[in-house]
Amino acid sequence: MRKIIMDCDPGHDDAIALLLASRSDDLKILGVTTVAGNSELENTTKNARKILDYAGVTDVDVYPGCDKPMMRSLYRLTGAIIHGEDGLGGPKIPEPITPVKEEHGVDFIIRTLRESDEKITLIPTGPLTNIAMALIKAPDIKEKIDRIIIMGGAVMDPGNITSAAEFNIYVDPEAAKIVFASGCNIYLNTLDISMKAVFYEEDIEALRAQGDKVSDIVARLLDFFASTHVKHFGFKACPVHDALCVGVLIDENLIEYQKTFLDISVNDPLTLGETVADLWGITGNEPNCYISTKVDQKLFVKMIQEHMKKPYHSK
Repeated sequence: MRKIIMDCDPGHDDAIALLLASRSDDLKILGVTTVAGNSELENTTKNARKILDYAGVTDVDVYPGCDKPMMRSLYRLTGAIIHGEDGLGGPKIPEPITPVKEEHGVDFIIRTLRESDEKITLIPTGPLTNIAMALIKAPDIKEKIDRIIIMGGAVMDPGNITSAAEFNIYVDPEAAKIVFASGCNIYLNTLDISMKAVFYEEDIEALRAQGDKVSDIVARLLDFFASTHVKHFGFKACPVHDALCVGVLIDENLIEYQKTFLDISVNDPLTLGETVADLWGITGNEPNCYISTKVDQKLFVKMIQEHMKKPYHSK
């Protein structure tokens, strides 16, 4: 069984990623760390706890992490226009009961990696602030990281917050630059594929028709998420970006990758947060990550539908 730490800023697609991981027979969530991104840290932490409690995942602890980017202010933007003011707009989910942990998320990541007898996979689906801070504070933890599976960036397609940049990387580009320069085993799922990993209206309805509690809440979350995509992007299909990072651990056939060198733009206002990939190998730099090139949309939709109806079992 693969051990994972989820680092997230829920967010509709983060919430679905958490649910997918909790329903996988082959993944054990050691803990969830939260970061400011789609909304302020107070909201993203509450949202993680709300969705886990609602789905009966009361034995996975939530640790609040960094409340702002490393070198910038969060006030520039959050994901409110897409995810609602509290980061998880749409259906009313009961307030969480499981208490939040007092240990800082960065310290939890460091402690858990240091204490582990085996390597652990990190799955950051928001800005990379917590991961970068952990690597700065404790560079020795790299030896315990199996891989880091990131949702972020755009290489061939345009960004979703500027023409150059994807939201997660744009919020904290300095953190992203640190992570990609760390030497860790990195897999990057970009907008190039996540915008193709969509739920259409009939897929959402099929999920709702399953009739169980978790399938229903996911369908209602996707209803809201799809409505904001209609309003702001002009299409009625709902990408579930973050869940891809979990899905590829469930079935490696979900995504195809290309190994390349990638760096982050941090100094140019025009391209701030851009993920610049050396696809042709012309820089002479050694490849530092695997970037996504292709996704199986039908496999992804079926995977989410099948896992949401599974009962949760503590591992």
